[in-house]
Amino acid sequence: MEALSTAIGSNLCWVQPKTLERQFELRTEGGLFGSLRFEKALGTLATASSAAGRWTFKRAGFMNPRVTIREAGRDVDLAVYWPKFWGGGWLECADGSRFQWKSMNFWGTSWGFADTREELVFTMKPGVEKSKLSDLLKSQAIVEIGTPSYGLDELPLLLLLGWYLMIMQQDDAATTAAVVS
Repeated sequence: MEALSTAIGSNLCWVQPKTLERQFELRTEGGLFGSLRFEKALGTLATASSAAGRWTFKRAGFMNPRVTIREAGRDVDLAVYWPKFWGGGWLECADGSRFQWKSMNFWGTSWGFADTREELVFTMKPGVEKSKLSDLLKSQAIVEIGTPSYGLDELPLLLLLGWYLMIMQQDDAATTAAVVS
C-alpha cells in the first residue's frame, strides 16, 4: 500500500471489488491506500490496513454503545468512538486528541470528520467518479480530503474508521427496514 501523502491532488474513492463480499479498498486510479475487511458476513469486527498500520474496529455495547479501535493483535484501546443518539459522534484517542464525526448534509448521505476547531479533515459521499452498471449494488464513496489534512498523523485511521462507520450505518438502515416490513 502507498502512503496517503502520495495521493495529494488525486481522486480517492472507497470501492467494493466484489458485490457480495464485505471487503473494501481506498483507491485512486493507480494506487491502493487502504483496505477494510469484515471478519464475518454479519459481524461488526473489521480489520483495517494502510501504509501507516493495521487496526481492528469493533462495535460493542447496547445501553452504552461504542466502537473500539485497537492496533491489530493488541488488547488495548487506541481510541474509542462514542456515537450520539441522533447520528454522528466523537472519536477520543488515547493521546487526548478528539475528532467529531458529523453529517455534511440534511439527508445524512455525506459524512466527515472534523477536528476540535471544527475544521473538516475529509468528507465522504456515496458513489464513484465513473459509475458502471456493475457498481449498482456495491457500497462505494468519493473521498474529499482537505490539502492541509494530508499532514495529519491520524488521517489514515480516520479515513478507515469513517468508512467503517458508513458501512455500519448502511447495515443498521437495512436491518431497520427489514424489521419494519
